[in-house]
Amino acid sequence: MRNLWFVSSFILVLTSCSFWICKNSQIENTANQRVMSGFFDTLNVRKFKTKIIYKTTEISGILIYKKINDSTLAGGFINEFGINGFDFTLSKSHAKLGYLFKSLDKRYIRRALETDLHFLFSRPKMQTKCSINDTAAYVATINRSLHYVYYYASEKSMERADMYRGVHKIASLQQSSDHLAGVILKMGYTDGSLSYELCEINN
Repeated sequence: MRNLWFVSSFILVLTSCSFWICKNSQIENTANQRVMSGFFDTLNVRKFKTKIIYKTTEISGILIYKKINDSTLAGGFINEFGINGFDFTLSKSHAKLGYLFKSLDKRYIRRALETDLHFLFSRPKMQTKCSINDTAAYVATINRSLHYVYYYASEKSMERADMYRGVHKIASLQQSSDHLAGVILKMGYTDGSLSYELCEINN
């Protein structure tokens, strides 16, 4: 009985959070829905030419990661001078930074990078189907206030997602494919403070 109450409460929270974003929409809970390309599917090492822009500061380099097991990726970022910027592990539920370059090692930077890496590379399984502005979407509730909204692609080569904190959209992600290179990811915060551009390197 206690487990039933917990499950019912959890589904209610998921549905309530989705209604904040998907107003006047029919809600359908679904699992294992893959809306955007999954990064947990390959055993190969993947490399991305990466540019991170924070206000007027730009950092460029290579982000590399490898699948460790069915639920975990591990990787790191090296700048263009060969200096290790940070390393991380990523599961389907959260990202965690290990090493972070000393001058960047502040709590708010860690928290932002962990959130952004999870948004860039994870595709949560538990999602709620709805419609936003007449566009089919899936809402993944990460925690009480954080939600990822994945949109069906109008074209096979272009997909997108939004990050919401509560009812406010705080960041957008665009994913496209280049037949020569691979996956291209562009993420930016709505206030223009921080953006990422990752272009896969195939060699």
